[in-house]
Amino acid sequence: MRNLFGTKVIIVAIELALIFLGVLASQNVSAKWDEERDMTTNGKEELIYYYKTNEQGQKLVLDKYVKRLIFIRPDKLYKRSIKQIKIDGMVVEVTSDPFSRYPEQTAIIFDNKDEVLKKLFLAKKIEFNVFYGREESVSTFLIK
Repeated sequence: MRNLFGTKVIIVAIELALIFLGVLASQNVSAKWDEERDMTTNGKEELIYYYKTNEQGQKLVLDKYVKRLIFIRPDKLYKRSIKQIKIDGMVVEVTSDPFSRYPEQTAIIFDNKDEVLKKLFLAKKIEFNVFYGREESVSTFLIK
């Protein structure tokens, strides 16, 4: 009887340790992107946006509500276009649409939104070419 109780205690301890490790692992996945909270215009709902900033001061926002990326680059050349992004080396075709009210922001929209958002959230490196007319610039975001 005593041996059976000891075995049960060990099994419960192992299960608790696995649950604890699972919680730690899930926190590390969500901690890869920085978090920004915003209230809706009516002030009743809090929205959470995930973002990364690179060395050039550019910001990439993962908008899970509209299922898109927002590229923010404060510069003089507002007319920019993005045709593809690389997520951990895998090429994804995209379209870009500049915001009229916020010219430093460009929305990056992709087909198969749910699949691409999942890949973006788990990505370690996101890079894309930004075209300013005929001029091209490469932006890279490392997510650690």
